[in-house]
Amino acid sequence: MEENIPSRILAIDPGTRHMGVAVLEGSDLILATVKVVKDTQMSPAQALRKVEKIILSLIAAYSPTILAIEKTFFVESKRSSLLNVMTDEIKRLGKRKKLQVYTCAPTTVRKFICQDGRATKMKAAAIIVNQHYPWLRRYYEKDLRKKWWEEKYWANMFDAIALGLTCLAKEGVKTGQGKAA
Repeated sequence: MEENIPSRILAIDPGTRHMGVAVLEGSDLILATVKVVKDTQMSPAQALRKVEKIILSLIAAYSPTILAIEKTFFVESKRSSLLNVMTDEIKRLGKRKKLQVYTCAPTTVRKFICQDGRATKMKAAAIIVNQHYPWLRRYYEKDLRKKWWEEKYWANMFDAIALGLTCLAKEGVKTGQGKAA
């Protein structure tokens, strides 16, 4: 008798400075974090090498079956060109490692999570905390001592989690109160 093993999803919210990362097995959240990609001293080539190193280490550590990547919006700027190249590199690495690669637009993710494609990142984060993973509240709650960049930093993690949950739904896995590992 064959056992029904849940998909393990590595969900990536790519960014030129910070990359949101989530690993889900079924609805269990195994990892939720933000990886620093590029500092002010790095060249774009160095940043691309760092992204490759991060992705390969995550694949080696968590053995995902699916790589979910949030699609990028096309805006004319130096950073958006690097972001598009990074996203393509992440997809290439996933395919090279024989993972199923799933891409999804941020509006599609928010429509699934919030039932509103125009919802904000913070509304999606609130739903993730309130309906799925309450132990993440400390990364979401407004704190008057927090700087605006801290909220933006953790929003990357929540975007990756939302993407992972959207991918799970596409895979037919029921989402709910997953557990942390």
